[in-house]
Amino acid sequence: MKFPEKINRIMPRVLKSLQLEEKIKNLGIVEKWPEIVGANIAKHAKATGIDAENLFVTVDNPVWQGQLFLMKEKILEKIKKYGVNIKDIKLAIM
Repeated sequence: MKFPEKINRIMPRVLKSLQLEEKIKNLGIVEKWPEIVGANIAKHAKATGIDAENLFVTVDNPVWQGQLFLMKEKILEKIKKYGVNIKDIKLAIM
């Protein structure tokens, strides 16, 4: 008789087979947004979602949209330090 496997041994294989591990890591960037950009910017810009290649950010006015557009490359460099391969930041005014 084979004993059931413990969940902590099964979950990594399940996550890998469903490719959820990468998606979970990407979602962590949304939570870490204030840490990535700093408290002042986070007051005016909020990461709202992520897909395979894009981080979606809403800003409270066009001035912050322009400022973040100019900062995109620096922000993307910081994001890559978390092991996430985001290629672009999509900005929208809320």
